[in-house]
Parts: sequence; C-alpha cells; structure tokens
Amino acid sequence: MKTIEKVRTPEATFFNLQDYPFKPHYMELDGGVRLHYLDEGASNEKTIFLFHGQPSWSYLYRHMIPQLVEAGYRVIAPDLIGFGKSDKPIYSDDISYQNHVHWISQFVNNLGITRASAFMQDWGGMIGLRVLANNPKWLERLVLANTALADYKGIVKWLVPKMINRTISKSGKPSLSDLKNKTNYKNWVGYFKNSDRLEIGEIMQLLTSNELSQFEKDAYDAPFLNESYYKTLRKMPEIVATDLNEVNKDWENLKQWKFPVLTLFSDKDPFLADQGYDKKFQNNFKGAKGQPHMTVSDASHFLQEDQTDMLVGRILDWLKQTNF
Repeated sequence: MKTIEKVRTPEATFFNLQDYPFKPHYMELDGGVRLHYLDEGASNEKTIFLFHGQPSWSYLYRHMIPQLVEAGYRVIAPDLIGFGKSDKPIYSDDISYQNHVHWISQFVNNLGITRASAFMQDWGGMIGLRVLANNPKWLERLVLANTALADYKGIVKWLVPKMINRTISKSGKPSLSDLKNKTNYKNWVGYFKNSDRLEIGEIMQLLTSNELSQFEKDAYDAPFLNESYYKTLRKMPEIVATDLNEVNKDWENLKQWKFPVLTLFSDKDPFLADQGYDKKFQNNFKGAKGQPHMTVSDASHFLQEDQTDMLVGRILDWLKQTNF
C-alpha cells in the first residue's frame, strides 16, 4: 500500500475528557497510518472487541468498558482510521471500504488474539464482519447491533450502486435542521458531503434518545478540528455499497461460520428499525438460530448511549449462557 497522507489530532485535544480515563495504545498499519485503540483489563483471560461506526469513536463505549472489565473481560476498542485518535487521511481516494477492511484485518492479525467475542455497530459491523469472514478463528461469539452488510446479486447488484450515486448527486446541501426534520440517507449523505462545518456532537444527539451534555457533544467533536480532518466523515456515506463482489464472497464465508450470534437492534433507529436487517443476520448465520435476539426499547441508532446498563447486562448474560 502506498504511503497515506494524513493528519493527526493533537493529543492535548483529548485531555480531561469526562468518563474517558483510558490509556491510549497505538499501532502502525500499512500506508503509514497510526491506529489508536483502548486495551483495558489486559490480564483477563477472555477478550471482547467493541467496534464503532460513523461518525463516532471509542468514546461511545466509555460507560460500557468499565462494566465489562469489572465482569472479568479484556476489552479492546479501536478507533477506525479517520476517527477518534487514529490518523485521518486527507485524500478521498485513500478512503475506501477495502482499505478499512484491510486496516482492521491487519490490526486483528497483529494482536494475535483468537477465540474472542465482539460487539459491532454501524460501520463497525460492515467492516468487522468482512474481517471475520477472512479470519474465522478470530471470534467465537458475535453481537450485532444496528448494522448491515450488503448481499446484492443479479440486477439488484447493478441497480443499487446506480441508485445510490443518483441520490448522492441530487442530495444538495441539507442543513443540520433539514437532517433533523427528515433523517434519511439522502439528507445524511448530503450533510456530510456538502456542509461547510460538520457538527458531530449534534449529529450524535440526533441519533441518541437520551440527552447528551454539552461536554459529551464536545467530546464527539474533539477529533475533528477543521476541514482537513473531515475527509473520512464525508466519504463513508458514499461507499456503503462498494466492493460488492468482495462483500458477496465474504457473505458466503460468513454463512459457514458456526459460532453463536446475537442481534440487538433498536426500536427507534431512523435508518434500520423495522427494515429486516436483524432478521437477515438471524437467517444467514448458523449460530443465530435459537438465540435470544431482541429489539432494544427506547433506543435510537447509538444504543450504547441510550441503554448502556441494559446492553451490558444482556451481553454478559448471553456470553454466560453460551459458555463463553
């Protein structure tokens, strides 16, 4: 991989973040990009990976991590490249679905941890599932929450990217107010693609049922100082249906993965609620059959903020029930 031109948010930006006392860890990946990750409870035997999506970062898991560590687990939570404390590419061409899969695959392989569990949400699932497809010994338990993975064939495989590109071209320049009034893909991609200033804290509030404090919203804004730091935020909504040949192959591998899978999707997610994505996972994973899947009540897209204690309790109970 060629050297990736990037910017790095100064560490001082993250000083004294509320409820985020965790020691930073870093790993150099292909292209010369540095990935940040949290690694708490490292002496514990069993490991849980926590994967975030767009536009959040590992701060999203600040309340879940201590509870999981206290329950006896090692918890690893990376910041995807372009997010949080990880490096942020400055050229759009370097921000591809395949590059994200490659970087997280390298991260997992370098850690050398196998037979772990993982919680994947949003892009954390879209990337993490493809990593799992090509590294089946990495995990033995999987929780999927408010995420999706394309599986398009025939004419649909040809049609969907064209529809998405058409939507992107007609997305205009919706304001934050427009996005609040109508939270759909067109306004989402238009906001991130064309807004002069991205208000990530307000976006997180829009997709969270509970009220975030101003301090918390500022923390979500912290990694993204100016336009130079926005490139991945702007690009991610546009690449949701790319690499379809590779994604279809990965789905075939995932269908052979036999370990337990649990889905925890929110009832108030404006993008994914009642869209059948949880059922798709339940029907395609062998290990999802007979599991206690549930719809999480009173939770929006970022259920980690809305139902922290319930979510942790459900995960811990399920891991125990499945003898992890």
